[in-house]
Amino acid sequence: MTKNRTTDRREDRDSAVAGIVLAALGPIAAAAALVSVRGTFGSTNTALVLVLVVLVAALTGGRIAGAVAAVSAVLAFDFFHTEPFLSLTIDSTDDLITTILLLPIGLLVGTVASRARAARRDADASHDQMHRVHRLAEMTARGEDPAVVLDHAQQDLIGLLGLADCRFEALPYETDLPVLERSGTVITDRHRYTLDGFELPADGVALPVLARGRPVGRFVLVPTPGTGVSLERRIVAVALADQAGAALTAERSNHA
Repeated sequence: MTKNRTTDRREDRDSAVAGIVLAALGPIAAAAALVSVRGTFGSTNTALVLVLVVLVAALTGGRIAGAVAAVSAVLAFDFFHTEPFLSLTIDSTDDLITTILLLPIGLLVGTVASRARAARRDADASHDQMHRVHRLAEMTARGEDPAVVLDHAQQDLIGLLGLADCRFEALPYETDLPVLERSGTVITDRHRYTLDGFELPADGVALPVLARGRPVGRFVLVPTPGTGVSLERRIVAVALADQAGAALTAERSNHA
């Protein structure tokens, strides 16, 4: 079962919060736990353990969590593992160098880990989008009732674009709305953007449904305020509408 974007955002937010908590407390807990073997484990090995904690924090919570973990790791290392202990001063030159190097290394590891996390999330999103299109194509190929295909397309559009609502309207239309073109663009005089992409016009957007190249209806996309939609997702939305149009085309052929 595919997840909608509201669920994805909630999971991302929860994951980010968990990552930041881990970032702030993880290095401190790890450094404190290693105090008992401080004399035998060595400061370099301790620093490497803290780098691993930074890596886990960045993978869990993203770039911000990685940066927080890197700073926390430096402070924890300084406080627990450099002389004089339990203070933020450093007497040893070697410990000072290790502490200085720990911050940029931690930041670098955190950045790489957060980029890997983002790449994995993008790959999962692309797989989800292709699954939506493929599922509708299979339904059309099986000769599924067009009403069922339209209903699934509406639900997929809501999940894909994070919509508040989506409905299908047959010709003729009662109102004019900005149109989501086949290129994924929307012609409008108001443009608002979020971190996720272009925010669809608040009054709604028309996504044409074509049968044999001619319009037979449209999906009316009602956006959720503050929700941005990337160009990639808008293009996938057009593909979903095409599958709905293919189902309507097959129905007309059967009745011809």
